[in-house]
Amino acid sequence: MGRRRKSRRRIRRVVRRLPTIFQCPRCGQMNVTIEINKSDTESIAIVRCGSCKLRTEMRIPPIFQAVDVYAKFLDMYESGTLTITPYEEGE
Repeated sequence: MGRRRKSRRRIRRVVRRLPTIFQCPRCGQMNVTIEINKSDTESIAIVRCGSCKLRTEMRIPPIFQAVDVYAKFLDMYESGTLTITPYEEGE
């Protein structure tokens, strides 16, 4: 008399991905999006908040990703060296 054979458990690997939407330091909402326009020598990143209309542009190295731009944005925002311009929905 034998037992029924157990089925093999599959181990699922969770693939972690970098975030694309971040928290705004001004209003606290999760509405900050980052758009990166890349070129060969230098890239320009546009950081926008959808709720409080915070907008800024930064020059970044071409190897930066959205997470790196957000970290640099937070550092500049908290130190007060960031130039902020409000934007309209059509931009």
